[in-house]
Amino acid sequence: MASEQPPQISQVGGGSEVVREQDKPHLVLAYLGPLCLIPLLSVKDSPFVSWHAKQGLVLALVGLGSNVLWSLGPLSLLNCLLWPAIGICAVMSIIKAFQGQRWRIPLVADLADKF
Repeated sequence: MASEQPPQISQVGGGSEVVREQDKPHLVLAYLGPLCLIPLLSVKDSPFVSWHAKQGLVLALVGLGSNVLWSLGPLSLLNCLLWPAIGICAVMSIIKAFQGQRWRIPLVADLADKF
């Protein structure tokens, strides 16, 4: 006779929100460029995942918009600094999300809060 177990929930690192095991793949996808649309459109029962997906979408749009710098001659050097910064922000956001935290990326989070 097998007993039915409730879904696993992990609280890691003293975060302020509970991270369900089923949300972890969506939290990773939220910061992988256009793949952020998967949790944004499919997860309706977790405001935590939705918040990270919105921030990930804005971060992806910033990365896409930075490609315009490539065509602006000397300003393309800024793009060499922007892409590593975007990558670091994405990795930090995933780590913080797994800890149950909503790490607000400066400027990006403000834009994400508008929708």
